[in-house]
Amino acid sequence: MPAIATIATKVNGNLLDVPHANFVAGQTLQIYPPNKPRSANQTWTIVSSSDGVPVPHGYVNIFCGDELSSHLLLDVPHANTTPGTLVQLYPANQPGGTPNQQWKYISAGNNYVYIASALNENLVLDLRGGGAAPGTPLQIWELGHLQPNQMWILNPA
Repeated sequence: MPAIATIATKVNGNLLDVPHANFVAGQTLQIYPPNKPRSANQTWTIVSSSDGVPVPHGYVNIFCGDELSSHLLLDVPHANTTPGTLVQLYPANQPGGTPNQQWKYISAGNNYVYIASALNENLVLDLRGGGAAPGTPLQIWELGHLQPNQMWILNPA
């Protein structure tokens, strides 16, 4: 069964967020304080091979919203492996996505994880410039040792 969660940064607990609930292909992502009540633009549906989705074992797709009907998921544009590439929403390129749409959790301890790209497990979700302010964009960057701006916790929604 797909997991529905919020994804919070270790830096300050701000959530992975779709700015202004603009659910369109190409929309970049940011962190933002939790909305009350919880809203779709801060909720993520996470699916794996155990959900019948054809992703490689140990990887997931991360869709925006609390249902799969949005069909938009976390995507590294054009499979670009350059550190600093902004992460966007984009429709799945095929069932289960392609490696630029597949992610793996790497334990960082204390229930935190790095969220690594299937393009290169050394590239993880990262807050640009180590920032923590609302609106800080999400990018891929080389994995650093215990960098809070690269550590996330998934909280069931």
